Amino acid sequence: MSYLTPFYLSLEPGETNLYQTYILNDEPGIPDDAYQLQEWYCPNPTCHCYEVSLKVYAIQQKVIATNLRLSLEPQKPIAPILDIDDSFPIYAKKLFKFIEQELMSNPEYVQCLREHYQHIKDVAADPAHPCQKALLEWGNTGRPNKPAPKKRKRHRR
Repeated sequence: MSYLTPFYLSLEPGETNLYQTYILNDEPGIPDDAYQLQEWYCPNPTCHCYEVSLKVYAIQQKVIATNLRLSLEPQKPIAPILDIDDSFPIYAKKLFKFIEQELMSNPEYVQCLREHYQHIKDVAADPAHPCQKALLEWGNTGRPNKPAPKKRKRHRR
């Protein structure tokens, strides 16, 4: 398994995924928008990478504005790392700095991320869990398991 999977794949029907969202207005150099932190984890139950990738989605702009990684090891300081990409908007670094400060001042949220990391690993290791198949499929292919398209019957005249 080499692909990160979104956290929501580990949730059973009826469970909700609450995203950490920052609504920014008048933040210098960053467009006004709601920025949602979408959690992605390694689903390999034998891997102990102990980190999360947070894709920061600008809701109104409908783009991934930046991406960061965060070590979830309790003995390490909270120190996000920017994963910069040329496709990110020009304000990506400023947005990263804002989110970095927010993460450093919110250890409760970081603890929640640690719990989500463990939940993903538990689901991936449990063959009886109803979400395991989807989680591992995404982890192996990097895309959701979609049903095969139905073949259309051709009518003869």
